[in-house]
Amino acid sequence: MSSVVLINPPVPGKKPALKIPALGIAYLASALRNENIGVKIIDAPALGLDLEAVSKEVSELKPELVGITATTPLSNSAYQLARLLRKEVKWIILGGSHASAVGNKIFEECPELDFGFRGEAEEVFPAFARKLLNGEKNLDLPGVIRPGRESDPVLIPELDRLPLPAWDLLPMSSYRHPLSPGRQVATMLTSRGCPYQCIFCDKSICGIRFRPRSPEHVLKEIELLYHDFGVRTIIFYDDLFTRDLERVKEICRKILERGIKISWKCEARANILNASILGEMRKAGCEVIAFGIESSHQKSLDWLNKGVTVEQIKEAVRLTKQAGIKVLGYFIFGLPPETYEEELQSVEFAIGLGLDYVQFASLSPFPGTRLYDLAVEKGWYREAAGPAPEEYGERRPLVITDYWTEDRLQQILKQAYRRFYFRPGYLFRTALRSGGIWDLIKSGLNLIRWLGRSG
Repeated sequence: MSSVVLINPPVPGKKPALKIPALGIAYLASALRNENIGVKIIDAPALGLDLEAVSKEVSELKPELVGITATTPLSNSAYQLARLLRKEVKWIILGGSHASAVGNKIFEECPELDFGFRGEAEEVFPAFARKLLNGEKNLDLPGVIRPGRESDPVLIPELDRLPLPAWDLLPMSSYRHPLSPGRQVATMLTSRGCPYQCIFCDKSICGIRFRPRSPEHVLKEIELLYHDFGVRTIIFYDDLFTRDLERVKEICRKILERGIKISWKCEARANILNASILGEMRKAGCEVIAFGIESSHQKSLDWLNKGVTVEQIKEAVRLTKQAGIKVLGYFIFGLPPETYEEELQSVEFAIGLGLDYVQFASLSPFPGTRLYDLAVEKGWYREAAGPAPEEYGERRPLVITDYWTEDRLQQILKQAYRRFYFRPGYLFRTALRSGGIWDLIKSGLNLIRWLGRSG
């Protein structure tokens, strides 16, 4: 029997092609276990479990405390789960980005919750759980919220002092990423925090200060995944993996020195990279770099407060491809400064850059962002099911204006995906260089089904 069960709630309505580890609760499980608190993880999206199946599993485990993590799009799923579990467990606590962003509002949205947590929980939560399990009354620790009690988010200044995630508690064979078809993948965070000020980015958990793990601490986790779990593909989910180029160079050097043969993907800003570091990254196994391109129009990049130029984007993509690394471009549609025709120009821009992959998404004003405040002020804020293929949940925040209606947003996203991915020869070339042809076919069929809905 486990005293604590940590849950990544089900994704309603869609079968995600992207199945990645719930790193937040994996870190938390490791911290609890270090304090000799029995803990289990239920990663519902990875296991394909619905709400009833999760509830059944929890009732069999009989924990005293359940912790549920949730983003805003999946908060309704988390709330439904809390209602199902209310009679099964003594305490229910919500963590993750939604609780961190909206604070005490979670208790208005879901009275069945007992507590919430704001920020990074690895150091405080084990002490809080111990107090609960021991029946202590003084529970007002930093980051802990309850009805009538608010708290600022907690930040951990030194990440090397954290234990590695409890990888052994996760269903490792279930994780997949569309860009690595046929391969088991793992994700890692080698840093937290981002000092840049894009108006759509939520800083409510990790804050604005860049806090890196040391190269040696990063390699310790890579070696664990490589030797103990047979992982050969890693996705670095840092907002700013390439913020410190000397640190990146040292990580690459250590990967090569230790004979670790992995492929990996990371996120980068267009105004940071250079040819030298890209060459080092490629030698160490970097396969894909994702850039937040967002738009081909400088007026929109400025409106989003991206702090990059169109010319910097072009040069970063050119250097990355020259180094032999594939490029994924993230684009945002439904931008108030743009028309439908201008957003189609961004699609042509993506094609002209020779991007290997794209992800087109709707502009989302998540709570805790400056965009959220602007959307509320202007009367633009709406919540609906995510209109793009990999946008999940029933509470996807959208910017809906007189011009960018839900129908028009759906149309531009569908047309963008058609134009980019269904060009003559594109799928054939992608299939030729892919080792996991069946996973690739499944991803393609999912996209076709999505395109077929609503015309």
